[in-house]
Amino acid sequence: MKVTHKVQLIGAFALFSIAALIYLSIPYYKNLESVIPWNGRGSEVDVQEVVPVTVDADQPQNESGDKETTTDSTVDVATPTDAAELAAESATESEQEKTDEAIEEAPKDAVDQADGEDRKAKLTQIQGKAQDTLEPKGNKVVLLTATDGKGHNNEIENLLDMVTENREDYCAFHEYKYQFTNISEFNQDGRIAVWNKIPAIQNAFDINPDAEWVWWLDMDIIIMTPSQDLASLVLNRDIMKERITYDAPIKLSNGKSSGVTVSRDVDLSKIDMIIAQDHAGINAGSMLFRRSDWTFSFLDMWVDPVYVDRFNNEQDALSHILIKHKKIREHVGFVPQRVINAYAVGGDEMGWHTGDILVHFAGCWYVPSFCSF
Repeated sequence: MKVTHKVQLIGAFALFSIAALIYLSIPYYKNLESVIPWNGRGSEVDVQEVVPVTVDADQPQNESGDKETTTDSTVDVATPTDAAELAAESATESEQEKTDEAIEEAPKDAVDQADGEDRKAKLTQIQGKAQDTLEPKGNKVVLLTATDGKGHNNEIENLLDMVTENREDYCAFHEYKYQFTNISEFNQDGRIAVWNKIPAIQNAFDINPDAEWVWWLDMDIIIMTPSQDLASLVLNRDIMKERITYDAPIKLSNGKSSGVTVSRDVDLSKIDMIIAQDHAGINAGSMLFRRSDWTFSFLDMWVDPVYVDRFNNEQDALSHILIKHKKIREHVGFVPQRVINAYAVGGDEMGWHTGDILVHFAGCWYVPSFCSF
């Protein structure tokens, strides 16, 4: 009578005899010992990855009279399953189901609390790991996020959570101050929400007395190179001197030149605002403001009802102010777009490249096919 895997399987599933099954299994396990990885607790880690083994009564015998074994990777053979092992697996699955049910039934506040504690632990772990040396550093820099959760900001599920984690991690790493503001607290009748970023910036200076710079970022921006600090990027005066674009024409919203250029003899000690242009003029999605009397006066003027009533948004008003007022331009540093405001798409001067600090998905809400980043 031939003894094959198939016979053993039939015998196993028929429960012919547990003792007989174990006895017939001994040759298999002796041959499998050399290839099964063991976990140190006397059980197989994964027997399904082992090369199948077959035993046949007609195979040639060796000198000792034992039947030789051969391997055949083309034959799928099931390894005999220990009933106790199946029971243990079943019990494990049952315990896992109970655990999953307990998690689902747990009060949301408890789950949120656990998540919050994990989040704090992570932020503590990376706090100050950048060890920045150039000034300004640490809490002299505030990264500001402000939204009311409406408009296109509400089109992506969990957008605020994702953006917050991205920016909190960045700030913790460099020891910057991260601030979130619900922009709806600055709502005024007759003024669309985009104007509220201006009082939000003012408020950031008010509640962070140690802040020398406030970095405004729109919600559709992701920090891509968290190792890049702002001082060595643009804020340190020696670096700023190299970053500023001199004699660059200020563009109109249609992309044409306004005929006005940034002054070549700009005084770096007077730079209170840093901004970039895209192909269609000034973009207010990423801006840096220095604490100064000039900044506070400018922010007040920018949100004046005269401009709010005249222009559709804060960006068009900003463009108008900078083009028409030479003395204000003397306090504004224009930098190449990719320094602080690279886009998801664009050429060498506009589109994000590896190493750029951030990517801005400007306009992707309206033409998503252009932004499959």
